[in-house]
Amino acid sequence: MSYKTIDKIIASSKELLSLKVQGEKLEQIQVLLLAELAPELQPHVKVADYKNAVLFLELDSAAYATHLRFVLPTLTQTLCLKPLLQRLRRIEYYVQPRQYEHLKRAISGAL
Repeated sequence: MSYKTIDKIIASSKELLSLKVQGEKLEQIQVLLLAELAPELQPHVKVADYKNAVLFLELDSAAYATHLRFVLPTLTQTLCLKPLLQRLRRIEYYVQPRQYEHLKRAISGAL
């Protein structure tokens, strides 16, 4: 029986290759984003998507969304200067609370 590596499987499919490239691009944007955010905001913001010149961010709390709203104009201008985001027109965001985070902490603290 012959096994294929994951790289060979991805390379053999246009759809999988496209997903891999998009994932790598989002990782690069995440790095650029974190470099521009205040340290207290960094762990609470995640790049969700980038399409049609719109960057979509996910935040884990409404409080951090409020903080982001105040820095959004400057952040948008700064990110537009990056080669990867030159076409960026706007940033949209939504709040997605981290579910069960308190349970994870309680369980790890009990162990």
